[in-house]
Amino acid sequence: MRLSQTAWLSAGIVAALYSQELYILNETLYISNQDTVAVIGAPPGDLQVDGTGIIENDGGVVWLTGDWINTSSGDGFVTPRNGWLYLVGGYQRLFGPTPTYYNSLALFNNGGDIKEMIGANGRIQNFLVLNDCELRTNTNIMTVENPDPGAITRTSGFVSSTGSGRLGRRTDRSASYLFPVGDRQLGPFRYRPVEIFPSAAPHLFHIRFANVDPTIEGYDRLSVQTPIQEANEFFYHIVERVQGNDPINLRIWYDEANDTYKDTLAHWEVPANQWQAVNTIINRTAGVPQTGMTQSAYMETQGWNNFSSPNFALARTRQTWVIYVPNVFSPNGDGSNDEFLIYYQGFIRVELRIYDRWGLLIWRGEQGPEGPIRWNGRTQKGEEVPEDAYVFVVRGYFSNDKYTERAGTVTVIR
Repeated sequence: MRLSQTAWLSAGIVAALYSQELYILNETLYISNQDTVAVIGAPPGDLQVDGTGIIENDGGVVWLTGDWINTSSGDGFVTPRNGWLYLVGGYQRLFGPTPTYYNSLALFNNGGDIKEMIGANGRIQNFLVLNDCELRTNTNIMTVENPDPGAITRTSGFVSSTGSGRLGRRTDRSASYLFPVGDRQLGPFRYRPVEIFPSAAPHLFHIRFANVDPTIEGYDRLSVQTPIQEANEFFYHIVERVQGNDPINLRIWYDEANDTYKDTLAHWEVPANQWQAVNTIINRTAGVPQTGMTQSAYMETQGWNNFSSPNFALARTRQTWVIYVPNVFSPNGDGSNDEFLIYYQGFIRVELRIYDRWGLLIWRGEQGPEGPIRWNGRTQKGEEVPEDAYVFVVRGYFSNDKYTERAGTVTVIR
């Protein structure tokens, strides 16, 4: 169907276009609230805007089984508006050469879970719903302009990128922003998301999960500073702060069961051009299931403000260090398992903190290089704690003041 004049869809009308392309040339397609335009074909089922063509979707839905093609001189959609573009076919493409500014975009797996960007960047005004699909940006950037932390949702879907491709998000509050990045194009399928905890000031971040040896892309994994032995040979992350100046807490998720480099988080430092360890908190039993991983875990660095290079990797340390933590003890004075003992090696000192279920710090202790560090089941005032599960945080310090941290729970049984 070729749209040769301005078209209106008023309330209650559904336009269904079967086995054909909708081509909008130098005209405007208006879609009213709660109305639907369905472009259905196999093939093509494509929707193309050309010339000065544009869609003004004021709360309706465009159903598309084919490709979206923007060869117009504009954004493809009028913004700001509250309409949706549903990609409901199998394998579908979002073509340029003109970048599109979508109102909201939702991906559906109907015989194909890959939706691929080709030839142009994209922006999303409101919401990106991945469901169980892969949004493959290739070397393009898809930016979600809505700073709501819930602007991106998924079940098992993810965003993949290559080269200069990125997933972008704007932020404007102190909250958790998930970047659901993964890849199955450059290597075996891996879902390794990133969480950013920014300040309330406006920021823009671009993220890519690079499912390759960083050496291939110019970041030699063997160019390291002690205590790192080598950076991860299988993948790394690119985290760019494009706008804004405030430090962030950066959390990179990984699979404790399947990833082998998991001693510390490393940053590619310039101009030294080497991987250097950063202060790292490690939670190997995060307790938050991430679809696509066997055992969800994360490494986090807090107050990070060095974006001279955007490259981060999990790394293995040259120094042999170990933390062994039991999960239960019984401080009842019977001489058996009366203390919570944490064994370790490779640190100049270790700090242990114990919290109750309400997050109140009830005990803190330190120990030098010779362990173990121990807790006897009493508060800092010497009072016995009741039977319950308690949160422990153990932090091991290296000689250069860098540290690694592990957290978990221990149960007191009397």
